[in-house]
Amino acid sequence: MHYDPDVFLEQFSIVKRFVYHLFYYRTLHASYKRHEIQSEFWVHTIDAHLSQAAISWCMVFGSHGCNPTHWKKLSQLNSQEIEKSFRAGLVTHTSLDMRAWEKYWKEMNEFRNEYVAHRHISFQKPVPDFEVALKIAHYYDDWIRSLIAKGHSQEEEQFIPPATFDEPPLRESERFLREEASLMIDQFLKHTKKHQNDESPYSFP
Repeated sequence: MHYDPDVFLEQFSIVKRFVYHLFYYRTLHASYKRHEIQSEFWVHTIDAHLSQAAISWCMVFGSHGCNPTHWKKLSQLNSQEIEKSFRAGLVTHTSLDMRAWEKYWKEMNEFRNEYVAHRHISFQKPVPDFEVALKIAHYYDDWIRSLIAKGHSQEEEQFIPPATFDEPPLRESERFLREEASLMIDQFLKHTKKHQNDESPYSFP
């Protein structure tokens, strides 16, 4: 299968960015509620991570016409084969049939287009379930690695060489974030709470 390594490398970095922003949003939001903080800074920071998660996800999985990094743009010569392969695995790995996928896709794009990137005054729809978006990102990670493996095994002319793709699986990156960032985030929020309680100068150890 002929596909464009440059498009893929940009795609993957965006999907990884989505995973990171979603993790930061969830971890910050949980810590903010747990410590019962009132802070405009943290409210805007938390909201910004969710907004960036939505924007990043839609760059790869949203409207393909205006996004050069969309998953369908991975191959010009084999676009139909790429689309068939992605959609078939999507149903298997996410438990979404095509009707559910289309419904969710619409919800995410409306959230991005009507609330995050632009603002419809009357927008009142709930925030989409980002757990579904995360499952789709994980599936993309598995799917693209299978394409890489297939390209190597068949010694195809256009494949992603190991030297340009040595990223760990996204699930592994998430585990690293939980280990490295969760405690740090909680400490930041604890210091904010302490500052609000004793009105002492804001400082970090």
